[in-house]
Amino acid sequence: MVLEKLKILSRKSDLAVIQAREFGQILSSNFPSIKLNYITKSTSGDKDLKTPLSEMPTEGVFTDDLRDELIKKNCDIIIHSWKDLPLDIGSDTEVAITLDRADERDLLFIKKNSTKKINQINSISIFSSSPRRQYNLEHFIKSYLPFKIKNMKFENIRGNILTRFKKFTEGNVDGFVVAKAAIDRLLNSDQNDFPDTKKNLHSYINECLWSVIPLSINPSSPGQGALAVEIRTEDTDLKKILSKINNMADYKNVTLERKELEKYGGGCHQKIGVSYKNTHFGKVKFSKGEKEDGTSFYEKTIYENNNPPNVKPTSITEIFPEHLSDYNFFNRKVIENSVKELSQTKDKCIWVSRQSALPQGASIDKSNIIWVSGLETWKNIAERGIWVNGSADGLGEDIDPKTKSLTNNEWIKLTHLDSPVSRIKNVIHTYELEKNEISLNLENKNYFYWMSSSAFKYAITKYPNILNKSHFCGPGNTYNEIKKILGDDSNNLTVELSYKEWKNNFFPSID
Repeated sequence: MVLEKLKILSRKSDLAVIQAREFGQILSSNFPSIKLNYITKSTSGDKDLKTPLSEMPTEGVFTDDLRDELIKKNCDIIIHSWKDLPLDIGSDTEVAITLDRADERDLLFIKKNSTKKINQINSISIFSSSPRRQYNLEHFIKSYLPFKIKNMKFENIRGNILTRFKKFTEGNVDGFVVAKAAIDRLLNSDQNDFPDTKKNLHSYINECLWSVIPLSINPSSPGQGALAVEIRTEDTDLKKILSKINNMADYKNVTLERKELEKYGGGCHQKIGVSYKNTHFGKVKFSKGEKEDGTSFYEKTIYENNNPPNVKPTSITEIFPEHLSDYNFFNRKVIENSVKELSQTKDKCIWVSRQSALPQGASIDKSNIIWVSGLETWKNIAERGIWVNGSADGLGEDIDPKTKSLTNNEWIKLTHLDSPVSRIKNVIHTYELEKNEISLNLENKNYFYWMSSSAFKYAITKYPNILNKSHFCGPGNTYNEIKKILGDDSNNLTVELSYKEWKNNFFPSID
């Protein structure tokens, strides 16, 4: 089949138009002979800006009106935000493909001029119409922000991104939650038709503190960040053409997320989030929420492990550490000159590798962006009154933080003196490791969980025979360094997200 032209339909908002043209650019780069015509249409969800989405009579308030145009053959393709699609779209049309997925996470904004009031009254108000966000974020906001919050209130908000930001910045509400993919697409777009949108959005964001909310705390709405390319089911030739630009990995993940939601009934009223994420070590699943019967659930696990272990221990004496208290290889000594250097550092993105990398009493200028390795570090730093902008969520430094739209600051990593070279080349060594004697005999252990490559390197100098045993660790630099050392024996190395999960997943029968 030779296609000469295609008519692409989207909603009328700036974001929807940008998404449609993003698809068009990719299509044109692969099929330059096809002439594209863009059209827009308002949906019932665009017209009714008062009713909360969870109270709308139908799921497809942003999609059904567009689909009618497709079925009537007034267009050939519709570009949707996949999260807006109902689980059942009927048999007349289908989602043919998706493009590379944008960031799945949500963004939290807090007005800078609200922080004093929040601290004074220990209360905060947040704009969000999503039951999922409201359910997940209450704990996050109370536990991971540098405020002592006792009371919080969510208020409904509707409208396009700029409309919501305007209501937020001009109103009395303290915070606002929005899909990060929407912000990224608006700010990163290379299209010249929306200069005022970018300018106004930057202006609004500059008035706020922001945090990228980790998926482990707040799994996304299924399909969030992904674009759905909908066509008529009968257009099989068009589907074949589009398949050449399909991101099959992202398509599969969105499909898994939607199937997961379907188990609970689906719909915008659900307090349920689910996200699947591909990594170098496998596919990670995050799911969290409250079912309609009031029971809650939570899961953060490696759904598909690229290198699962072959055997399991039969006795607790085979594993190390049996208890976290056994893992005591080092004392950590603060390097005072480096801490002074840190206090003078401004306008950087600072990666905090662990709690001890930011010593107690160390000061950080507010012009810096703070990124942490995991949630325990986030919580610890927040308790010290420091605003944290985001986290690797325990998935390792190799995971792209995707902060380009929000900051261009240079990255600096806080770590120990002998830390191996990693993705972030600029380093401030805030502490050094002082070796303790290894009190336990590791020779009779067969299964090890390592929380740092430094501990592994130290242990094998004392007990080289453990090299051929079964090893486990978190992702990121620890995994990369241990894998280098093991070489041909790296099949004996398996990623587990945490010591707790390692113990629960692989050794549940051990007392």
